[in-house]
Amino acid sequence: MIPGPGGWHLSPEGAAIHFAERTAVVADVHLGYEWARGANGDCVPPHSLAETLRKLAAMLDRAPVDRLIVAGDLVESPGPCPRTAADVRALAAWLAGRGVAFVPMRGNHDPRRIVLPTRIEVAGWTIAHGDRPLTAERTITGHLHPALRVDGLNAPCFLVGPSTILLPAFSPNAAGLDVLSTPPPWPVGESPRCIAGLDGAILDFGPLDALAARLRPDRRPAELARKSARRLRIKRSSANPE
Repeated sequence: MIPGPGGWHLSPEGAAIHFAERTAVVADVHLGYEWARGANGDCVPPHSLAETLRKLAAMLDRAPVDRLIVAGDLVESPGPCPRTAADVRALAAWLAGRGVAFVPMRGNHDPRRIVLPTRIEVAGWTIAHGDRPLTAERTITGHLHPALRVDGLNAPCFLVGPSTILLPAFSPNAAGLDVLSTPPPWPVGESPRCIAGLDGAILDFGPLDALAARLRPDRRPAELARKSARRLRIKRSSANPE
């Protein structure tokens, strides 16, 4: 994991974890993606619940967590869907079996018929989905699905500043905002770092506004990122022999 501001740590799975609070925050899980697609005539095999549980299991192996906050868009469609509801119940039961409290928040995809919090305070940070204007000194939001896309590389990424953490989508189905071609609005005076999860590793690409210049023009950026991830795995293996 990579340390972020205010005691938060950033995991390759796309979670911001506060060790002292024993709390993890993710966003944009979009359970039921396949059922929503199926309702429109597409044939998509079931996968979103299994993929979510796989990523959560990897995250829980990294840090002791007693509470998981989903900062909006837990589900793909706000319409009634028995199969999506069953997936949500299965997720809640899976977390309860591991002693993790499950705290979903409201996002723009979530059903309005269910009462959910729109903001939560954790360690002096305000957590919200990010689809509406948010006035707070320090914020953690999702909604935009930031991703680093360059030369064949497509990696969900965090954008991080001293008082702002923008989470990647936890769902593998989220297309994502290309942060290089369409940088999101950012607090004046802050320069966000682009931190991307790739192949089970997490890489800090430095300031977003300087990222293009930092990538050497004589080598493929995707190759650089994959080699960095490979070196990191080799280093970890050497430090932790069987």
